[in-house]
Amino acid sequence: MTCWTRRAAATAALALSTSLLAPVAFAAPAAKAAPKAAAPAKTVRDPGDVAVLLDAFPLGKPLRKLPSCEDVRANGGKDVREYCSDALESHGRTRSLGVPQASRPELMDGPQAVLLMDQDGNVAGMFVPTRGVDTEQRVFQALSDRYGKPAQEGKAPLKLKSGKTVDSLRARWAGHQTIITMYAIPEEPQNGTVEFLWAPRAGAVMDQMRTEVDPNAPKPAAASGVAASTPAATAKPAAGNPAPRQ
Repeated sequence: MTCWTRRAAATAALALSTSLLAPVAFAAPAAKAAPKAAAPAKTVRDPGDVAVLLDAFPLGKPLRKLPSCEDVRANGGKDVREYCSDALESHGRTRSLGVPQASRPELMDGPQAVLLMDQDGNVAGMFVPTRGVDTEQRVFQALSDRYGKPAQEGKAPLKLKSGKTVDSLRARWAGHQTIITMYAIPEEPQNGTVEFLWAPRAGAVMDQMRTEVDPNAPKPAAASGVAASTPAATAKPAAGNPAPRQ
């Protein structure tokens, strides 16, 4: 397994598209027709929107064949030249997803996400690392722009290494088959995760993983009204479009 250092993603340019008004048409010299309606403005996504990774790796679909990240390392092993993946554990239910810089959202922290796989080889979840409380307002806005108002939202007091306590934002969006949750890691608030779960399978896969580790382990409890399953925190190495909101 390749171990990358945590680093901020490079700044990407925000491309704006403009719609031109159709020219005004005249039916006759004495009577001017109403101008045509302007074309609807194209939605401009925040270049930090981590959900764009699901465009390339949609939930509920098989993971396409990718090279090992060991074979496509770049920048002294800190980055990758192309999408890549390796098994993180022997059972194969968690895999790394190496994301090259050109395809990496600004708000993704480092070049590696984590995939949750079901027994049929479908992507049942994706866990994207963020910079936690330092960028959570922008992460929240990007997800809200895409999915609308969250189904659950709350704050949790978390202590930074400096000793300062901050109110960290947690939120969850629920679609027809996709559940999205954002949160900062309680022990390391300046590290965070956005998890995308495929509702039909993700819960069963994670329950099976927990049972194999500890049959008596309780399921994660909700915090500030928003539960976090946190497999990313445990499966993450050291260093698909989601369904439309309903």
